[in-house]
Amino acid sequence: MKQLYLDCQYGISGDMTLAALFDLGADLSYVTEQLKQLPIDSFHMATKKVDKRGISANLLDLQFKEAELVGAAHVHEAGHSHSHEHDHHHDHEHEHGHSHEHDHHHHHDHVHRKASTILEMIVTSELPVRVKERSRRVFEVIAEAEGKIHGMDPKEVHFHEVGAMDSIIDVIGVCLALEDLQVDRIVASPVPTGYGKVRMAHGLYPIPAPATAEILKGVPLEAFHVKGELTTPTGAGFLKALADDYGYMPPLVIEKIGYGAGQKDFEHPNVLRAILFEEKVK
Repeated sequence: MKQLYLDCQYGISGDMTLAALFDLGADLSYVTEQLKQLPIDSFHMATKKVDKRGISANLLDLQFKEAELVGAAHVHEAGHSHSHEHDHHHDHEHEHGHSHEHDHHHHHDHVHRKASTILEMIVTSELPVRVKERSRRVFEVIAEAEGKIHGMDPKEVHFHEVGAMDSIIDVIGVCLALEDLQVDRIVASPVPTGYGKVRMAHGLYPIPAPATAEILKGVPLEAFHVKGELTTPTGAGFLKALADDYGYMPPLVIEKIGYGAGQKDFEHPNVLRAILFEEKVK
């Protein structure tokens, strides 16, 4: 039985998790091929090695083909171009439930995807059964948190298009990577949130963002106080929906270790460490 330990001492986000799983050996081409069967925007996904305070880590490079149509200089409300290198990390990942204020200056129509639409897409897809189940749980956790914050039915929570694409690729990509690595059980360390404020569609919000804090109810927090956002809603969603347990590293034989890099630079290595164990079934 394969067991994954998510060492979140420095935080967790969607792209950090996916990058760490690729570093562990998950097949990028398998994940990409499966994702491209879904009715989502055309994209290109790759990884590259970066140095984070002396640690060589995988950074996810996700680009959408629409950038070629709209132009690399086009900037949306969250403050970065569509041909980002997964810059949603700490910028527009919060915009999940805030699509109503998103300005549409695109050269083609963008649809706002409701949580219910994304969930239906997952259920009716040809994805492996466990991938569907894990993906559905993560999106439900995020939608429930956003729904509670905004006083609306979780099914009606809107994900604006760019955020929806990033989220779909992060969430389903991680679940596909877990399947490719044959992970049966996930244990996560306590997680820090960071502190300060972050600008969102509705104004200046505290860190952790309201949705992140809501999702983290029941998840043990780490006493690591750094100014800035360390854990995003998607990262929190993984911990809440997928972790079977929380605590310290299990006393098993380590098989592989992967490092996923975050987009920002801090005084500490902005990485998520993913450790794979082979647990002998007695």
